[in-house]
Amino acid sequence: MSEKNREKRLDSESGFSGILDELGAFGRFQIFTYVLLFFPIFFSNMYTLNFVFTAAEVDYRCLIPECEPPDSPFDSNAAFLEYALPPSGEKCRRFGHINTTGQCSIMDFDQSAEIQCSEFVYANQEHTIMNEWDLTCPSNEWKLSLVGTINNIGQFIALPITGFFSDRYGRKSALVAGIMISGVFGIIKSFSVNYPMFLTLELLESALGSGSYSACFVFGMEAVGASKRLLGGVIMTSTYAFGQAFYGLIAMWTQDWRSMIRWAYAPALLFFIYFWIMPESIRWLLASGRFHRARRLIKKMAKINRVTLSENSQKHLDEKVAGSHLFPTEVNNAIPKNPYPLRTVMKSPVLLWRLATCSFVWMTNAFVYYGLVLNSVAIGGDKYVNFILICLIELPAFVLCYLIVDRAGRRITLSISLLIAGISCLCQLFLPTDGAEVPKLILFLIGKFSITISFTTLYLFTNELFPTELRHSLMATCSMMGRLGGIVAPQTPLLGKYVEFLPMTLFFSTAFISSLIILHYPETLHTTLPDTIQEAEKIGANSKGLYGVCWSKIRRKQER
Repeated sequence: MSEKNREKRLDSESGFSGILDELGAFGRFQIFTYVLLFFPIFFSNMYTLNFVFTAAEVDYRCLIPECEPPDSPFDSNAAFLEYALPPSGEKCRRFGHINTTGQCSIMDFDQSAEIQCSEFVYANQEHTIMNEWDLTCPSNEWKLSLVGTINNIGQFIALPITGFFSDRYGRKSALVAGIMISGVFGIIKSFSVNYPMFLTLELLESALGSGSYSACFVFGMEAVGASKRLLGGVIMTSTYAFGQAFYGLIAMWTQDWRSMIRWAYAPALLFFIYFWIMPESIRWLLASGRFHRARRLIKKMAKINRVTLSENSQKHLDEKVAGSHLFPTEVNNAIPKNPYPLRTVMKSPVLLWRLATCSFVWMTNAFVYYGLVLNSVAIGGDKYVNFILICLIELPAFVLCYLIVDRAGRRITLSISLLIAGISCLCQLFLPTDGAEVPKLILFLIGKFSITISFTTLYLFTNELFPTELRHSLMATCSMMGRLGGIVAPQTPLLGKYVEFLPMTLFFSTAFISSLIILHYPETLHTTLPDTIQEAEKIGANSKGLYGVCWSKIRRKQER
């Protein structure tokens, strides 16, 4: 498609805003769409944090074969441990056996010589890859944290691919393909026979299927009117929290990494039926020039929502359908409307700056969000209960977000919530190292509560900042950069073992910097979802803040 034809199409696209407004902001058709979106969101979000339990640490000690059989239960108070293990508490070394009496007695151990343990006894019946393949001792600890990093590297790869696929072939195709691929590779992963195979499948599963949530979110945002976008965002992110908490219940029930994966991933194989029962995004159909399909869906939506399109709207739609032969995408759905989205952004200083700063804020949110979740299971008490509480604390956060974001605005809500999350992490440094589980859990809950508000607002904010043609590609790019934070986050529990104060210091520092950056964003409250690059650039152009000043300078430079 020539640049001239694309501009004509995009200019005409904005004329459909009135039609979409007439269809209703959140009618029966949108409710049906959101019911369908609930299930892929619910299941896909179990997959982003499944490594918290599949690669969880299990308490262990050396097996003393001279004193106990290999299948003996874990007993940290056995009498022989006093003279078989060093008093330093080192879990991977024991005193050498000299076999003087042939019995399990103090005389049988040389307490002047330590040797490396070759076998281990684990604390409980919990079965993770740690005790499956004996990933113990400092030489192997990194292998557990690497699983979470590999998962986020896969998401880093998946998000831009999903964004491109979604903008080219449709939101429905992207979300169905993503979750079904996750299901297939997840099931295969549960049959892993060794650590390298497990790690490879972890990467493939996340790299090829983890973009389904972003496809669902973009789909949901495009399905509702401007006045209901916040409600739609809260519904979808609440589903995210329910999915993660439910996975915590599965892990608590099974306590076996193979079983918990199969229970979580098997339902994903049923989503092939969505190709027939789920409608496509009307905004995407219009933006990609598929006017025949859009008209059929608009008529269906009007009937279900019990509204009647005005005569002018019907005429405008019929004219576009009649002239659709001018646009190749109507003839061949596989031709992209914009094959090089990032190249297009490079031509717009406004969108380029917005993309760069938005990417850093996404990185901060992912780093703090996943860092708090991963560190919460190590603060003492029941790790399953801690995890479920950390997930469920998001629900009141969503309610508060719904109440304040349309009143205070996106920008100030995002900035303050990031700052509070950072401060809660900073306060962790003033608590004693041992004990204080309840104050630590409270601070973790405050931090997770705040970063949830921030993440929810950020998803909404990002969708409102970019145009329809590039929306999923650019949001996926921001989310991809956010995966950099997710890649580092799984390493923070291991980092804390060596420099205890560093993880929380990093969480605070990045949150504080991002809270300041957000203040220079344009406010999108009560703005129409932009369809063209020009419309996206003009958001906040008339404000008196820094963004309005910068936009005025860019506009004057372009005019000259």
